[in-house]
Amino acid sequence: MTVSLIDKTKGYLTLKIIKRIADRIRRGESGEVADLFESLAKIAPAKYHRESFKLLAGKIRNDDPFAQPFLRMIRELSPHCLQKFMQNVFVNFMVMGRGIRDRKSRELGVHLPNFMVISPTMKCNLHCKGCYAAEYDQNQDLPYEVFDRLLGEGKSLGMYFYTLSGGEVLLYPRIFELLEKHNDCYFQFYTNGTLLTEEIVDRLAELGNVAPMISIEGTKEHTDSRRGPGVYEKMISAYSLMKERGMVYGFSTTFTNANAEYITSDGFISRMIDFGCTFGWIFQYIPIGAKPDLSYMASPLQRNQLREKVAGWRESKDYPILFGDFWNDGPYVDGCMAGGRRYWHVIHSGMVEPCVFVPFAVDNVKEKSIAEIAASPFFKAIRESQPYDDDDLLRPCMIIDHPEVLRDLVRKYGARPCHPGLEAMLEGKVAEGLDRYAEKLKAIYDPVWDESWRARYWKSLEREEDSYTLEKARKHFPATCEGCSRQWAGCNK
Repeated sequence: MTVSLIDKTKGYLTLKIIKRIADRIRRGESGEVADLFESLAKIAPAKYHRESFKLLAGKIRNDDPFAQPFLRMIRELSPHCLQKFMQNVFVNFMVMGRGIRDRKSRELGVHLPNFMVISPTMKCNLHCKGCYAAEYDQNQDLPYEVFDRLLGEGKSLGMYFYTLSGGEVLLYPRIFELLEKHNDCYFQFYTNGTLLTEEIVDRLAELGNVAPMISIEGTKEHTDSRRGPGVYEKMISAYSLMKERGMVYGFSTTFTNANAEYITSDGFISRMIDFGCTFGWIFQYIPIGAKPDLSYMASPLQRNQLREKVAGWRESKDYPILFGDFWNDGPYVDGCMAGGRRYWHVIHSGMVEPCVFVPFAVDNVKEKSIAEIAASPFFKAIRESQPYDDDDLLRPCMIIDHPEVLRDLVRKYGARPCHPGLEAMLEGKVAEGLDRYAEKLKAIYDPVWDESWRARYWKSLEREEDSYTLEKARKHFPATCEGCSRQWAGCNK
């Protein structure tokens, strides 16, 4: 593993500073916390992290709502879970991992992803409506040796953060063995929550490097309607067990036409915070699988209402929780993350999908290295196409926002469907419906992007020094210069 002495030293100093921050907050001595974050900014290897820590320091001084989720985590987590989170996320992933990844990208001449989503099994004990995993072959898992090698190879390239999905991850036979062996990594995994018994929760709390994200649909009625009778109560029980043990955990929900009103209610988020969630992931329902249901999708208007609501929650001290709003958060992650731009999805067969919602693949981790897959023509074409057709990062998705891009890339590079029935996404009524959806969304979102978000995005690039990100921005700069941040260092006019 390529970890330089400088990286190790910065990692050690980072951990010491973060421990001091945690001690101050736990004792209620927050006066020096902003100063400590500024100290952290001085040793962070990447300009983005240096500027972000400075920004966080300023928000703490101003008692800004943005800082509240971080302060809450430090107060509520057990010492062990907090220690593992700080070590594996802040030090290994953000400090040491970034340094390794940047060097390896230059050495190999290829853009490497930040992390991977891995679905080691597609087996599940539930049969939820609209779940993409149910369409996959349930008779094979990712071999332990391949899974283990993949994590080791990822670390050698600076990847210390992994999202595990499926299927139900807890049904993978040797999952705890892998989590313990790679205890220098941080894992979050999506789960239906029904297998989070007291014994399992105790094991996860003892490991400390794992954050379960329970999939919930909103109310008891919404959840049990999609997932099955009694599921909601099992989720609530799991939340209670994890809260008692001071773990990092959260919720994941699929935003649909059926639950849109409740998911955008203050009551829903308040309830998730009461359950102890420190993270919340909101995903748009994507019509994939053998029988895609366009009527189940949230409408463009509902998606925009979610965008506005999440923005309001983030600006209020009443909701100290960290959100991921896919796909409305495109500007925060430079648009589409697929194809190795930031991540890709390895499924149980070893095939590598561009995204968890793009079930087409060319390469397999059983046959190729991570670097070889990153350099594949299919993934390079995806990355070179981003952002798709224009610069509106509020519409980042090649499945529902720019469906013609997905169709063209899959056909041009001969990407194979990873389960039966996927042709429906690329042709006929589903394709026509997705085109209509994209047109309606464009009419709503482009004015929002033009009026405020474009300038905000260009301003955020002042924190960035990554040449790959800046070059992609410059690719669209001439078309967007008017109204952008004139102070951006990359502006050559």
